Order: sequence, then C-alpha cells, then structure tokens
Amino acid sequence: MLERALSWLEKLGGIEAVMGKRIILRKRDVNLPQEELQRRLILGLYQYIASNPNRDLTAKGLTRFLGLRDSRELSKLIKAAFSEKIPPHFWILGSVINTLRREAGMDNSYIEEVVEKYPRLKISYMDITGDVRIPPKIDGNVARSAGWISASSYTEERCDYMKGEEPQTNRQRHYYQLSIKKKNLPFLELEFLPFFEEYFNYTPIIKMAFLETQGITFWDIKVRIWRRAIVSFYRDVIGIPNRREERTILFDGELRRYFIAGLIDIWGWLTHHNTRIDLKLSVPPEFKKIIRELVLEFNHKPKIAPNRITIRLASGRKVFELIEKYPISNPRILLPILWCKERGEFRKWPL
Repeated sequence: MLERALSWLEKLGGIEAVMGKRIILRKRDVNLPQEELQRRLILGLYQYIASNPNRDLTAKGLTRFLGLRDSRELSKLIKAAFSEKIPPHFWILGSVINTLRREAGMDNSYIEEVVEKYPRLKISYMDITGDVRIPPKIDGNVARSAGWISASSYTEERCDYMKGEEPQTNRQRHYYQLSIKKKNLPFLELEFLPFFEEYFNYTPIIKMAFLETQGITFWDIKVRIWRRAIVSFYRDVIGIPNRREERTILFDGELRRYFIAGLIDIWGWLTHHNTRIDLKLSVPPEFKKIIRELVLEFNHKPKIAPNRITIRLASGRKVFELIEKYPISNPRILLPILWCKERGEFRKWPL
C-alpha cells in the first residue's frame, strides 16, 4: 500500500504538487485523456486528505472538495479514468470510489471482499464509502450478537405516494432497534458497542430520553442499527425473520450455545434467596417460537403473565454450569454469578 502511494506521489510531481494549486474538476473532464484524468483524480484525492488529515474519506466530501455538484458526476469520471479496473459491482457508487482509493494506494473497504461469499447480502454505496465491514465468517461472537438482534424490533419506514393512478410504496429506511434499561448500560458500553465497532466498524445510534409515567421518571434508551449492509447481514445472511413471532433459535452445535447466550444477555435476570441464586429469562409474549424452543431447551415450565413470559433457566450451583455452557457477556448478570461462585455469597452491584 505504501509503495503504491509513494509511486503515485512521484508520478504526480512529489509533495509539492499535492500542496500546490488545488485541483478542480468538471463534468467535461470525462473527455480528457485517460492518463491525465487518472492523474487529476488521484492528485485531488491526495489534496483532499492533506487538507484535513482527520476527515473521513466519503463520496460526498470528496465530491464537494473537487468542485463537483453531484457524487454521480464523480462516479462517471472515475469510471472513465479506470474503466478496466472497475469491479463487477460497478453499479454501487462505493465500489467505484474504492477503485480510486485502491489505485491511490489506500485501504479498500472490506465489504467488497465478502460480497461473493454472501450472495444474499444487500449493500449500498454509503456502506462502502462509510467503511462498514462485514465479518468474513460467523464465529461465536457473531452468533451471540445474532441473539441480541433477535431480541430487538425490526422497523421499515415507508413512504406511500401516487404514480399516475397507481399507488406506490418506497421503502426509505429499515433498522433494528433494541430497548436498553439503565441497569444494562455497562453491557451497552463494554460489550454491545465494542462488538459492532470491532466487527462492523460501525457505532450504533443511541437515543436517550427521560420519560415519566404514573409519576415515575425513567430512562428510555434506544439502540438503533440502520446501516443497510449490517441489517441485511442479520436478516438475509444469518436469517433472522422480520416478525418477532417467526423468530427461532438459530444455528447448531457451538454457535447455538452462543446464540442462546445472546438471548440471556438481553432477557436474563437474577433472583436470590440467601446464598442460592436463580437465573431467569423474561421474554415478551410475541416471541412465540423462541419461547417454545427455550422451554424445551431448559425443560422448565414457564410462568405466564399478560406482558411477560418468565422461564427459569437454572438454580443454585447449576447456574455456574449454565454459564459454562452458554457464554453470556452481560456484566450485570455475569459478575454477580462469578462473585457467588468464588465467595459463596450473592452480591448485587448497583449496575
């Protein structure tokens, strides 16, 4: 990567060319000789980076910097300059932008390397230009995160309009949204967000508000994942149905254990009597299939209430065995269990 960048820098005329007169492009530059158009594009790219080293490289930012009105104009110029090197998915603007980045000696977005591996994966140019990553394989951590996502809601925002006399619907945005209680903030900060930043190079959107009901004030924390490629990865690749009623326990073998651990991270809670602890799940009743499968998995009769189904997973020392089998990651649940295992007493931290 460094050698290619230095090679281009030499062709461009050295650092003096980059720090010299700013490159401005126009639509008509598509008619320039290919070599000259390549030179101007890559020189403009280097100038964009040098103008603010801490700025993210995005299609919109680069388009504005080069004096173009629309990112589609930039796309046409790049296609003309590197026509023989545009990848198969040329219809995605991000792939075209990444051609320029590769030729300039910069990192290519990882998402393009897994497109062939996951044929059902749907991506947008914003996923690529925004440097979203997709895991190249589904390991235990990804399976556990699928448990988190399976416990969340799926929303599609649609816009209805008329085209002539025919009603039309345009899907504007789809996303997963998870409701987090204040006591689960350590899980959010120490496990949930770091996972998505490491595996997807993406930080989910967090919306926090204070709400009041029946004179009680509480935090309302919503965590939203709306990047198209990430949503498609969980929905189309892993296979999480949109409707909560249709969701099931996914995977077999080792990955199944991690998936159930993800469900425990979200729905799990502890009770205690003296030194004995109980680990339970509190599941919304709309997750009908998952509830039936969890009852069979743990062989405990559920307790049914109007808004919640409670399933006891284990009691006493069997809780220690359970976390060995299902590697949960929520500190609010895991730390008290480990303390009880080591000290023989239950201690509840104010998490």
